[in-house]
Amino acid sequence: MRKLVLCIDRDDDIGTKTGLATPIIGRKSMLNAAVKLGLRDPEDSDTNSLFSAISTYDELKREGQDVELAAVTGSPQIGWRSDEILAKELDNILKKTDPDSVILISDGAEDEYITPIITSKVDISHVKNVHVKQIKSVENFYYMIVKSLQEEKTKRKVLFPVSLALLVYGFFTVLSLIGDIYYRGWGALEGFSSFGVGLISFVLGIYIIGRIFELDRKLLRAYYDLKKAISTAAVWLPFTIVAILVVLGSTQLGWSAILDLDEPSMFVAFLTFASTVIWWWIGAILLHELGQVIDIYLKQGEIKRSFWAILFSLLALTFIFWGAFSYIRVMVGMEAGNVLPMVAINITLGLLIGILGGITHAGFEEESTDDEKD
Repeated sequence: MRKLVLCIDRDDDIGTKTGLATPIIGRKSMLNAAVKLGLRDPEDSDTNSLFSAISTYDELKREGQDVELAAVTGSPQIGWRSDEILAKELDNILKKTDPDSVILISDGAEDEYITPIITSKVDISHVKNVHVKQIKSVENFYYMIVKSLQEEKTKRKVLFPVSLALLVYGFFTVLSLIGDIYYRGWGALEGFSSFGVGLISFVLGIYIIGRIFELDRKLLRAYYDLKKAISTAAVWLPFTIVAILVVLGSTQLGWSAILDLDEPSMFVAFLTFASTVIWWWIGAILLHELGQVIDIYLKQGEIKRSFWAILFSLLALTFIFWGAFSYIRVMVGMEAGNVLPMVAINITLGLLIGILGGITHAGFEEESTDDEKD
């Protein structure tokens, strides 16, 4: 009976960090991958999974069993995309090794989402989860938490939702108190403690988002790009400046629209603000992108294809959101009259523009593929 010791890496740390092609088959290739991954990132748990798979393979070999060793990887975009890649790599390995059963080596529960795909193709005789041994102390537990939060996938899954919650809570708390001060005067500062909590929450949310997306590095790069744009008279710069002015001016319009309301609730204030600025902000984004397109065309003689995808996507979403805002405004009593026909027209336009954008993007992709083949 032929066995296959199979190591799985659903988020493709092996391929991403080592640059090796996958799937990986054979002890020599697996050992090379384990050493490269260990040197690149000694704290990656997939390193231990690879070595554990090699150890299991060696043990079975010593017992005289017919065994093969392999590793499959997915994609950093965990979900259907990574599982689809894993399934294709698994088919490739099964075709080459033809095993009767699989011993599955995993570094945690997340990789076991692939188990149903494996069992649909071959029997699993054993599953082994590999965990790194740690000294049981508060310091090591803290270190483990900090290191895990530095991982890109953990930051996006855990920290980003938390930072958004802090940001939204802080923004609307501060906005509500400022509105109270405008309507009731400085007597509204009875809620100064809540203002402080909201402000701290808002600042903390911005800080966490800045750390997640490394905004400090991006701001520094933007500074150097700005210097280069000024020295080379880049076309996109004046377009971007006008776009920023449009955003600032429309934000002031939205704020003025809120102040004109008679003691609005937070939800009504949000609807008023969003309805006022949505078209202005979309126009500012398109203005910025147009500047980029013109700049690239003047330098390279070609139009940036992503501009059309952005144009269609933004217009589609704007029409849909505009229709939704109109309907909700009537439902909460902000407007009177029958808006259903207009809502239907806006949403239908949004859907049609979205479909047109998808067709256009697919056409560009096909044209690009044909060019590569030629």
